[in-house]
Amino acid sequence: MKTTPFFLGLAITAGLFLAGCAPPGGKSDTVAEGVIFSVEYQMEGGRTGGFTRLNDSKAVPGGNGSWNIDAHGRLTREFLLITRPQRQDLGPLVIPAHRLVSVQFGDGGIKQVNESQPRPGN
Repeated sequence: MKTTPFFLGLAITAGLFLAGCAPPGGKSDTVAEGVIFSVEYQMEGGRTGGFTRLNDSKAVPGGNGSWNIDAHGRLTREFLLITRPQRQDLGPLVIPAHRLVSVQFGDGGIKQVNESQPRPGN
C-alpha cells in the first residue's frame, strides 16, 4: 500500500512529539498554542476538511467538516497537534503544516461548547 509509509511516519512523528522530542532535522518551537476557533486543512484527494467552535454548520471552513467543536491546538513549524478535551477516547490529531489552509486560535467568546456530531463521512 502506498499510504502505509506515510501513516507510519506520521505515527512515529506523533510519538516523538508526545514524548517531548523534536522530529529528526526539525524544530519543535511552538508558533501558537491555545483554543482553536477554526481550522481548515487539505485531506487525501484534494478535498478540504475542518471544524469551528461556532454552533453553525454554515461556518465550517471550506464547507466540509464539523461545527461546535471544543479543541486545543499547538502549532509548530512542522505540525498542528489538536486535542479535544471532551473526547478523551480520541488521541491527538496531527496535521502536517503543509496541509494547513487556515487556522485561527481563540475561543470566540464562547463560554461552553457541547460538541455536535460530525457529518457522515468525516
